[in-house]
Amino acid sequence: MDLTFDCYGTLLDTRAIRNWFLKISQQNNLDGQAAWHQFESWEDRLMYGEPTLPYLVLLKRNLAYIDMTLKTGTLFSDQLSQLIAAYQALEPWPEVVTTLRQLRLAGNWVILMSNSTPELMTAHLKSLGHQVDQVILPEQTGCYKPEIKFFKYAAQQVSHDHIHVAMGYWWDVIPCRKMGWPVVWINRNGLTAFADNQPTATLPNLTGLPKFIQQFSESN
Repeated sequence: MDLTFDCYGTLLDTRAIRNWFLKISQQNNLDGQAAWHQFESWEDRLMYGEPTLPYLVLLKRNLAYIDMTLKTGTLFSDQLSQLIAAYQALEPWPEVVTTLRQLRLAGNWVILMSNSTPELMTAHLKSLGHQVDQVILPEQTGCYKPEIKFFKYAAQQVSHDHIHVAMGYWWDVIPCRKMGWPVVWINRNGLTAFADNQPTATLPNLTGLPKFIQQFSESN
């Protein structure tokens, strides 16, 4: 069976990026929460309010907007290479590599669908123990998730027997329901899904995923 996965948050623990912003802010007597809020806000605006930018270009512009908004000169812009390094150093959640290996040994094909870029994905694939068979990125789709265009492109790359696995509710679960895809919500934050947009299954992490995939495959 083809299994598509979101990367950030689902497979990789991204809390280090937030901690990076808090650290830089603390070192410069700034409000770290405000800086992190600006980063998240400008990322969304740059992803969905402008023509699709390569993610590294988007990061550079994001930092420039943070400097403009917080009136910090070029403080954050000067840290671009360090931010990229922080992304490249992201580690998987404890259960991820073992689970991916188990899924692949059972004959499943693992595909990443990520709002990332090749320069970062090379490091991510290494962190994931090279347990990924295929990657779909904005460079191929011409857009970022949750745009349906991204999912329609992915639909052409996967077999009929297919399940999507993701932590992102707005970014992944809702477009999956629009596409009619079965989707497993990796609900690491203990959120509550909308009544009219329920995932096929909800798990707190990837540990129980192989058992669910086996049961789903046997019942369909």
